[in-house]
Order: sequence, then C-alpha cells, then structure tokens
Amino acid sequence: MKIYTEIVWSWDDERGELVKESSNSYDYEGPLTLCNDFSVESTINRKTDGVGDMFTYPKDTNPGLPHYIRFIARRSSTTDTTFTVGEVVLYMPPDALKTSYTQSIGDVDLGGAISLVGGGADVNIIQDALEAGVSKGGFAEGQIAKATAAGLRLGTDNAKAALLTGLQAKLGPLAAGISKATGKIINPHKAVVYQGPGGFRTFSYTFVLVPKSESEAEEIFNIVKFFKKRMHPGTSKAGINDVSSVTLTYPDEFEIQYNVNGKPADGSDFNKPLFKIHRCFMESFAADYTTSGLVSFMDDNQPVTTTISMSFKETQLLTKADIDEGY
Repeated sequence: MKIYTEIVWSWDDERGELVKESSNSYDYEGPLTLCNDFSVESTINRKTDGVGDMFTYPKDTNPGLPHYIRFIARRSSTTDTTFTVGEVVLYMPPDALKTSYTQSIGDVDLGGAISLVGGGADVNIIQDALEAGVSKGGFAEGQIAKATAAGLRLGTDNAKAALLTGLQAKLGPLAAGISKATGKIINPHKAVVYQGPGGFRTFSYTFVLVPKSESEAEEIFNIVKFFKKRMHPGTSKAGINDVSSVTLTYPDEFEIQYNVNGKPADGSDFNKPLFKIHRCFMESFAADYTTSGLVSFMDDNQPVTTTISMSFKETQLLTKADIDEGY
C-alpha cells in the first residue's frame, strides 16, 4: 500500500473541483494497527511509550534489502489479544540461518526390579532366608552365609538375582564380596526413557551497524534504544516511583520474521529450508561501540561502529504439528 506524506491540491475554476497537483508517498508492506483512540491522554501515551516506532538499517536503501529480518514488538492486552508497538528491520546476518532442536532422553537403572517381577515363589523363600539371617544374627557372617547358601541353592536365576539385589541394598560391601566370590553381578537393566522436550529454542543475532550519514546514525541510536526498552518490564502505577512499584509488567514479546528476496519465508514449503519462529522474549542484549578494538567517534560524537548482539527464547515448545507448519 502507499503511504502519502504530502498532497498538494488546487481549485480548477473551469472544472469546478479540486485538482491534485503533486504528491509524495512511499510503499509500505508492514503491519497495520487500528487506531481508534484519539484522546489527548492516548496520544501522549503513544508518544512517550514509543508505540508505532519503525526503524530500518541500512536506511534509505533503494530498491531495498533483498534479504532481511523483521523484529516486530508486540504487547499483550487484558483481552488475550496482542497489538504491535513497534518494528525494526535489519539486514540478514549469517548467524540467522541456523536453528537447533533438542529432546531430553535419559537412562535409568531398573536393577533387580525386573528379576523380582518374575521370581515367583522362589523369591519368597530367598527373602525369608535373608530376613532370618539378618534378624537372628544381625550382620553375623555365619547367618548371612546360611541365608545366601539357601538362596543360591533353592532359587532360580531370577530368584538368585533378587537375593543379590537384597544383599546389595542391606549389606553394602559384604554383598559386593559375595558377588565377587560367585562371579556374578546384578544386571542393571539399563533402559532409555523419554523425559520430554529438551527446552525452548533460542536464537542469537549479531549486527554491525556503521552509519553513512547523520540520519542513519540517529536511526542506529533509535534501534539500540528500541531493543533495550522492549526487553525490559514496565512498572505499575502503585507505588511512589518505579523503584517502589508493587508489580512489574511483562516485557514485550517479539515476532521474528525472515524475508528472502523481499518475501516472508514462512517455512511451510518443504522445498525451502528456512523455518518459522514462535513469539519470543529477548533474553539478552549487548551493545559494543568500539571499532576494531579502538575508540573512534565521528565529528558529531556518534560512534563510528555500533555492534549489537541479542538472544531470544521462544515462548512455546514444539510438537510434530509445529514441524508440519514449518517451525
């Protein structure tokens, strides 16, 4: 759509109507927000909060960046809806073209539990012998030896394993000695167990911003402020000042959208490898104003180079359905 910044009209006496003499406009394909509150208070709030900010680097590129990333800041409302509060468009750096997926897979030792399940009546005999040896003789070697001998003589392989499991649990080092004498240990029966998703995906980006004009230096300043502000919480009205605020509001969420050859890469086409990203919170942001390790400023005191690094964490765990949708 076209956004008009200036239109000049003049009255044509012969035609009896207004005639457009000239106009200035630019093409815009970004998000649209419905503005239905034009009160003085609302206008002041939008201005002070930076709602509607939109910044781009590199600035004034024509015909525009072929590949870029849109960072769209969104705020949740009390009606389970979100609205856009600002946007930054940056060139696509190499570190943007990667993602990773993890699942938590653990291993457990089932030990003699499996043997106990299949031991049958022999297990009861061995357990009785073991309990008798322990109760009559305490940890006396004679009684334990009798119990062990009875168990190993009467039991099946499963039952013998159950006996050794009981000895290991109750007698510690002595049970290890019995295992050494018999040349057998308890099969740990290791098993692989799925423990759930490995965690939320994270995405990190680094941008090197070098202004080519005074206006682009101002744009870079606004971009840095935009990210710093949107990653932090707000304060409630309850309290004397920000420090004493009773509660904090959530930071803004970010929608990260990749654009390739000027079109959104939504990840739904399996012939194209890029991926979509769920809403994210910004975990960290860093700004470095040095240039190749040196302190360097322009005549207007703006830094020659601004390097920003930021990390985002996705707010939703992925399932098979998300993968089918291109995440």
